[in-house]
Amino acid sequence: MAIHKSVLLKEVLEYLNPEPNHNFIDCTFGGGGHSREILKRIAPAGKLLAIDADAETRNQKPEIRDDKNFIFVNANFRDLENIVKENFPYPVNGILMDLGLSSDQLESSGRGFTFQKDEPLDMRFDTRKETKAADILNFGSLDYLKNIFENYGEIRPAEKLARKIIDLRKQKKFQTTFDLVAAVDEAGIKSRSPKINSATLAFQALRLAVNDELGALKNVLPAALNVLAPGGRLAVISFHALEDKIVKNVFRDWYKAGAVRLLTKKPVAPSWEEVKTNNRSRSAKLRVIEKI
Repeated sequence: MAIHKSVLLKEVLEYLNPEPNHNFIDCTFGGGGHSREILKRIAPAGKLLAIDADAETRNQKPEIRDDKNFIFVNANFRDLENIVKENFPYPVNGILMDLGLSSDQLESSGRGFTFQKDEPLDMRFDTRKETKAADILNFGSLDYLKNIFENYGEIRPAEKLARKIIDLRKQKKFQTTFDLVAAVDEAGIKSRSPKINSATLAFQALRLAVNDELGALKNVLPAALNVLAPGGRLAVISFHALEDKIVKNVFRDWYKAGAVRLLTKKPVAPSWEEVKTNNRSRSAKLRVIEKI
């Protein structure tokens, strides 16, 4: 199993600047690496609220789970304001959103997040939700599939892949990740970068659709600003151009309205050394604001 490495950990800690007795929210607990380091810095009395749509993440880090200052809520961060209202009666000094998958989810969830293993085509963060990735592939219309691959995966030509999926599902329903990999191969889809496997884009697009990740991001950003105490900071790590565009535009609008200070005029990228030791960090972008 791959060891989870928290992306841009040093930079996140520098910008969020957690101090003793401050209170923080980690909206995407995942592998728990960011939460662990924040908890150390906000001791002895600072509280950390960790949120994750994937219930399994809480049980993977007993050393964090048993910390008296740690609170975990299994929910989608799009409901942030209600989550805070019900579980976190403290002033919030900082919020982190790491929009990437944890290594644990990729390697051991068994839910088909990676094309490198033959697993059920599930891709749900929250397994209480009904629609799985296989459902979208097996029942989605041509236009719906085309839009997913074109808009979320930036696949060209997306219609070619959508048509191939519809042809293949007439013979056999999509069940596993290797079924989708075969469809990508048969459609002749090629990544624009030789460093990125062509299946990566299709899997990423499908995951974004299954979990409505862009919709959730649009919901949570204004909620985060509302929840933050004056002087509190919000840090967002994105891995997809569409995610970064949403964050960039929202932060810019807040800045123009005089609601925040931009602590990162341009997104912060991982160092060459970090990418070398953790290739999954290569597309990460960090943006940070401070509430006025």
